[in-house]
Amino acid sequence: MKPFFSCIVEIETLTPPRALTRLAKEGVSVYGAEKIGAGKLRICVKSKDLRKIFAIFPRSCYTIHVIKYLRLARAARFVKKRAVLCAAAAVFAVLCALSDLFVLRIRFQGSGSYYAEEALPILAEAGVSVFSPLSEEKASAAERALYALPSVSFCSVEKEGTVVTVTLEVNEEVPAPERESELVSPADGVVESVTVLRGTALVSEGDAVVRGQVLVSGRVAAGEEGYRDTYPVAWCALLCECVAEYESAEKSEEARERAVAKAALLAEGETVTANIFVSGDEGAYVYRVSLTYRRVCSAGV
Repeated sequence: MKPFFSCIVEIETLTPPRALTRLAKEGVSVYGAEKIGAGKLRICVKSKDLRKIFAIFPRSCYTIHVIKYLRLARAARFVKKRAVLCAAAAVFAVLCALSDLFVLRIRFQGSGSYYAEEALPILAEAGVSVFSPLSEEKASAAERALYALPSVSFCSVEKEGTVVTVTLEVNEEVPAPERESELVSPADGVVESVTVLRGTALVSEGDAVVRGQVLVSGRVAAGEEGYRDTYPVAWCALLCECVAEYESAEKSEEARERAVAKAALLAEGETVTANIFVSGDEGAYVYRVSLTYRRVCSAGV
């Protein structure tokens, strides 16, 4: 079997058999020999032995011609002669492969494509954004989050090349609710946390607020234009208080639990702390419960 890196060589000499003997003595392997005319011998040898062959035979008695390169030798010779061109092509191929891994554009389609402004921050929170790679986990997380948009009945996040296509379909039978232009506090309390994806926060953690106070406005910065009004995407957690009284004929742990349960029913959120004060005497006890609860409000989500 001929080696992958080989070539065909013709040797012109008066004594072709002597030429083969000389090659054998010098350790040059011949993978085929053919006498093609008077004093002309055609052989197949490894490409790496070419220099050795030219050194073995003196030019005064022998004439040597390289006829052609075979198999990988031809490709190797091509690469060697065009090293810069091949290197540039390799770099270009690598850059194309790497760029294909990243998202360069996000486009929306479907009957719910008007949700594009609301969807972009949701996608970013799931890790889907321009100039970032997209994985199946990120796409699945984004799809689950997008179902929170009003009336969305189907959504998909798919990548082709460098473009991510977000398909949003809405249920036309369910009218989309009117979007709020600002996030308003539903009760008196203290701001525990505020998260804004779009809009401007008007309060900070620890601020005391009252019912009806604007927590987040829809106004956003617009570069040199100053500001523009849009629909906010934000949520806020408030710590609110609720006080309730419960009367009991007995002073017991069960009565305390009932008092707390009554206060929890009046509260509009998750119980954080409960302080209980008991007054009265035998047969007439009043349990006064001061309850702190967490109430979460949002806009655009």
